[in-house]
Amino acid sequence: MNHTERLQNAAPAAPTPVLDRDAVFAAIVAQPGDLVVTSNPRRSRSSRRKLTIALVVVALAALTTATAFATGAIGWHDETAIVQKPQQWEALYRAATNRLTLPPGETWPQRTLPPNTITGMSEPGGMAVAISRVRWECYWGNAIRSGDTGAQARSQAALADINANHTLVAPDGSSENVAPPANLQGPFEIFADDGGIQFVTKMYADAADGKPAMLFQSCRVNS
Repeated sequence: MNHTERLQNAAPAAPTPVLDRDAVFAAIVAQPGDLVVTSNPRRSRSSRRKLTIALVVVALAALTTATAFATGAIGWHDETAIVQKPQQWEALYRAATNRLTLPPGETWPQRTLPPNTITGMSEPGGMAVAISRVRWECYWGNAIRSGDTGAQARSQAALADINANHTLVAPDGSSENVAPPANLQGPFEIFADDGGIQFVTKMYADAADGKPAMLFQSCRVNS
C-alpha cells in the first residue's frame, strides 16, 4: 500500500479534483523532518503517519482557499484581512483614487487611518468612492443652479459610472465587515440591502428630471 492509499484510509477528505494530492504529499515529505519526530526513535510509525496526514490536510486546505480566491469561487464573505498601519491604508486609498475621477479642478483630500484603529482592506477604497460620489453630486447641483448643461451632463455620466462600476449591494443579513467576491475589481462603495442604492438612483433620476431638491440636500449633508 503506497503513501497516498494509507492517507486516504486513515483520514478520508472531501475530493479536490483540481489539486494533485500526490504532488502535495511528495513536497511535504521532501522537507526536513520534525526535530521531535526524528530525534525520538521510539515514536511509532502511527504517530509519524498522523503528523504527515495533518500536514497534508493543512496544505490542501491552503491550496483550496487560494484557488477559490483566484477563481472568484469565494463569494460575499466577512473580511479577514485587516489594515492597521496608516501607510498601508494610505496606499490603498491612493490606489483607489487612481481608478476614480473628481470634477474639473478638484483634488483628492488627504485621508489616513485614525490612531488606535484597524479596518478591513476594502474600507479605504470605499471611502474614495464615497468622496468621488459626493463631489460629483455637489458639482451637479452647482451646474443646475448656474444653468451649465455641459457640467450637468458630465456629472450625470460620472455618477452613472460610479453606480455601475463602483457600487455594490451586500446580501441581506450581511455583517458590517462584509467583503465582496474575490474576483471583483474595486474600489467599491458597499450599500446594505435596505433600499439605500434605490434611494440614490431615484435622487439622480429626479435631478435629471428637474427636481434636484434631494440632490442639493445630499450635497449639504455629505460634503
